[in-house]
Amino acid sequence: MTYNYFDNDYKMSAYLTEKAVGIAHAANATIVGNPQPRRGNYGANNGGAAHHTGGAPMGTDPTTSALNRYLQCWEASNLFVMGGAAFPQNPGHNPTCTIGALTYWSAQAITSKYLKSPGPLVAA
Repeated sequence: MTYNYFDNDYKMSAYLTEKAVGIAHAANATIVGNPQPRRGNYGANNGGAAHHTGGAPMGTDPTTSALNRYLQCWEASNLFVMGGAAFPQNPGHNPTCTIGALTYWSAQAITSKYLKSPGPLVAA
């Protein structure tokens, strides 16, 4: 598996960069800088980040989410999913602290509630 870019990635970057510059000019932006489409391979030094999210989103409704507020699976009460998979979308730059906080929140619920009475921690 690689995150390196291919020709289509470069073409998309050039297209989106051009569109973003056009939007900035249309909005009368006073500072646009020197926008550069992506070049080279993927990496932290060229704007790359790997904050993967989604796949098992948390929510309040088991018909629209996979996990409850304690990161416990709605369909398997003995399964807790920690990490970015719980986010229904990417919350922005560097979600590591939020992932850590949610992990502590879930671990506290597991040790103080679930282990004392295994089962769903939230009614579906």
